[in-house]
Amino acid sequence: MNMPHSSFLPLPPDEALEPFRVQGTMAVRALVRELLAARALVAVFAADDPDVFIVTRILSLEADSLELDFDGEADRRQALLDAPYLTVVGAPGSVKIQFRLENVEAVPVPGKAGRPGSLLVSANVPSEGWRVQRRNAFRVQPPVEDQATVAIRLPGKGEHTGALTDLSVGGLAILWPLEDTPELGSRLRHCRIEAEGIAPIPCDLRVVRVDATEAGQRAAVSCEFEDMPHTVARFVQLYVMDIEKRARKTLQRA
Repeated sequence: MNMPHSSFLPLPPDEALEPFRVQGTMAVRALVRELLAARALVAVFAADDPDVFIVTRILSLEADSLELDFDGEADRRQALLDAPYLTVVGAPGSVKIQFRLENVEAVPVPGKAGRPGSLLVSANVPSEGWRVQRRNAFRVQPPVEDQATVAIRLPGKGEHTGALTDLSVGGLAILWPLEDTPELGSRLRHCRIEAEGIAPIPCDLRVVRVDATEAGQRAAVSCEFEDMPHTVARFVQLYVMDIEKRARKTLQRA
């Protein structure tokens, strides 16, 4: 089944999702363990509102409860806590996982050594969720007006930029001159993603695929992110979500 949905925005509650439903607390625990094992960031939404969310991570899973980091702007956190439920969405690799949390409990954590305190939320593991498997990792295509590029440093050739053609939390693809493409498997250090409206995002890349384009003058170079810190991965996820929301609004207006 090829479903037209976005990777981090909440799945719509329609009948087409029924084949992907996971039922039972033990089964949902397995979904949470999958997110923990992948060290995946998750988006936490106020109910199903795509505009009220934080990007965070699951900290722990106990016998019947889980705990999430809940730092962020105070107003946004309060809007989430006031919602009737929270929708948690994660996309480790080519899988999209979603479940709801109800009756969440805010747990303040005192600061240490002059550092400000933080906030956690704890909730019972729900009895249902969704797990959607896709052939490829969830990717988005930056719109033309973003002028999105990737700056790459090639050994002995300096820094050059190529157009960013698609992006996911796992990696990206760029257009590159065919005669100067990096070798398959090569590691590209100190690269960065640049686009209108966002701060540059630093990244290290590993080339996993090189395909000639139809025009034959450039190559589509697919790369995976390597050793990306959570703080940086959060910026990638935020940009992916921003592209998704704009694309959804465009479809709604069409």
